[in-house]
Formats: sequence, C-alpha cells, structure tokens
Amino acid sequence: MKRQGLVITAVIGLIVAVGLGTWTVKQVAATKATHETVDSASIVVKKTAPQHRAGNYTKAQALAKIDTLMKNAHIMGTLLITNNGPAGVMTRSYGYADVASAKKNSADEVYPLASLQKAITGTVIQGLINQGKLTMTTRLSRYFPQIPYAKNITIRELLDHRSGLRMGEPVPASILPNEAAEVAYTVSHLTSTNNHAFAYSNANFTMLAGVIRKVTGKSYQTNVRNIILKPLAMHHTYDYNQIPINVIDPNSYQLTKGYSQSAVISKPLQSSELGAGSLYSSVARIVKSSATTNHEDKH
Repeated sequence: MKRQGLVITAVIGLIVAVGLGTWTVKQVAATKATHETVDSASIVVKKTAPQHRAGNYTKAQALAKIDTLMKNAHIMGTLLITNNGPAGVMTRSYGYADVASAKKNSADEVYPLASLQKAITGTVIQGLINQGKLTMTTRLSRYFPQIPYAKNITIRELLDHRSGLRMGEPVPASILPNEAAEVAYTVSHLTSTNNHAFAYSNANFTMLAGVIRKVTGKSYQTNVRNIILKPLAMHHTYDYNQIPINVIDPNSYQLTKGYSQSAVISKPLQSSELGAGSLYSSVARIVKSSATTNHEDKH
C-alpha cells in the first residue's frame, strides 16, 4: 500500500534486521613510519593501526552507530533490531509520536502494517487450505462469479499477484461502513484483464479476504483474531478504526525545511484495503507474526 509523502513515521522497524554482531565499518588504515637501527643501517618499519573488522563492535558500540544513523537521517519511529532472528530482538524508539504535545515514540505504540498485512491474509488462507476448506487451485468464480474471467483465476494466482486483476488506489468519498462494503468497493473498482503476468495489486488480497468471509461464514477480522492474534497473544493488533484511546497511534510526519510537518493517512483509503493494509500493530507483535508466517511457509 502506497503512503505518498510519508517519510518519517512509517513502521521503521517493519522488519529491519540489523546484525549487531556483524556490523561492518570500513576504516582507512592510518600508517605511521618509524625508524629502527640495526647494525648502523636505518630500516623503515610501517606500523598499521588495527582495523575494525566484521564482528568487532560490542553491542553498545553497534547501538551507538545505529543511533547516530537514525539521528543524522532525521528519522522518528520505532526500530526493530535483531542479531539472531526473533530470539535476538530488541527495539529502540526515536523522536515523537506527537510533536505538538512532545509525546515520545515507544515500543508498544501501533503503526499501520500497510502491505505487511498481506502475509497475515495469506496465513489465514493457508490455514483454510490445511483444514480442507480451500485448495490452491480453487477458482475465484466459486465465490465471486460476477468478476469477469473469475473462472480462470485461482487462489494461488491471487496470492502471487498473477490473477489478471488490476486496480489502483481510489479513495472512497467516506469511510466504508463494514467489511461487506469494503469487498464490494473493490469488486466495483477493479479491472479483470485475463492477463496472468505478474502485476502487484491490493485487489488480490481484498478478494482473498472476501473468499475467507464466504468460506467460513465469519468476518475477516474474526478469522484473523482466531487463527493468528489469539494463539500468538498479539494483543496490540487492531483494525484501523478500532485502536483503543489509551494506545499510542503516532502521527505521521515529513521533514520540510528542517521542520517536522504533520501528514495525514487517509482513513477512507484504509477502509477500502481489507486484507491488504487496514491493520495496525506494534513492532514487537509484527515479529511474532513474521515468525509464524515464515513457519507456515516451510510446512
């Protein structure tokens, strides 16, 4: 999901893996010439200053380097760092969630998942396949026969962005009221081309969310909650319009002439991206989700 102009408060951690033990910095070797005398002959011996090699930085030194990089780039947000996958995860926060009130960013605040949500939708689909309720070759026409060429579109092709569906990011005039309206909005705005070359489109995953609803008879959010959020105790994960008032939902900013200028994430746009970019979560919870989807990919 595109976020035009949002430079600063995006999910900086989503998922940035920085190997603390393998941080590499190239330094120019400083050389010093000294003179030693052997049998009255002058010999020049070059002594090279020791270089930092990969793995030579301590944890504190690596974190200091990262902090400097973030400061110099004027980035505000929450950074996720690991040197050993989920087992080595730590978070560091920078700048403000709200500049006006000087409310600082924290590890528990929630960021828009944007297209990372597609991995969650894909995991729910795989769960339904494991239960025998779907197959990778199930046709879209079983659930949405009104879409042109739907009989030629499989679940696998939706997952792979090879369905032939094309759609930009039209913004609804107002927030769509429920999931049925969100799916219907996509159905009415997509173009089905029957061209199965790769073409990235949120429409693929909103249609997968629609399939999930029809297969289970339950809402997309209920399926996500039961299959992923509850088992992983991902308590800090919410739909775009269900973020509790006591949970920090940071403002977005862009750096303009040295000042942080507030930018707006369109709620009507988010309401149209069911299954593709409507969820918010904390950085730590994203790690849990990623670990689970990677596990599913291997089985």
